[in-house]
Amino acid sequence: MYFATATPVMSSEHYIGHERRTRPRAQVHIDSELRLPTGAAVSVQTLDLSSHGAFVRSARPLPIGATVRVVLHRGAQRNPLVLDAEVVRVGTQREGRAPGLGLRFTDLTAIDEASLRSLIDANNDRDPAWPRPSEF
Repeated sequence: MYFATATPVMSSEHYIGHERRTRPRAQVHIDSELRLPTGAAVSVQTLDLSSHGAFVRSARPLPIGATVRVVLHRGAQRNPLVLDAEVVRVGTQREGRAPGLGLRFTDLTAIDEASLRSLIDANNDRDPAWPRPSEF
């Protein structure tokens, strides 16, 4: 089961320091998993999502630069959305951050981006702060 809201999170005007994000993010709660190159699967909760990345809550840290396959569950009636990603940030409670991983999606197709947008928009009104599909 997933719940998505289109509330932007940590846009560049709210973030102090070097901001590398180029797309707005939305708060979501999506049951997901990370598949590691070793074949292991780690259950995680996706907390925010954009057309180019995500933040997932995970107690298992992975090294920055690690590659993973992200499986975003879209409900019982749909196949999960499966995307490749790279770990770009690791948050720990010791640092005062939510424990989890910042991921940057890699090798996205236009269909992948449209699927991400659809996942975020599911059962929600479109947020005007988000770019239109032609702006991806």
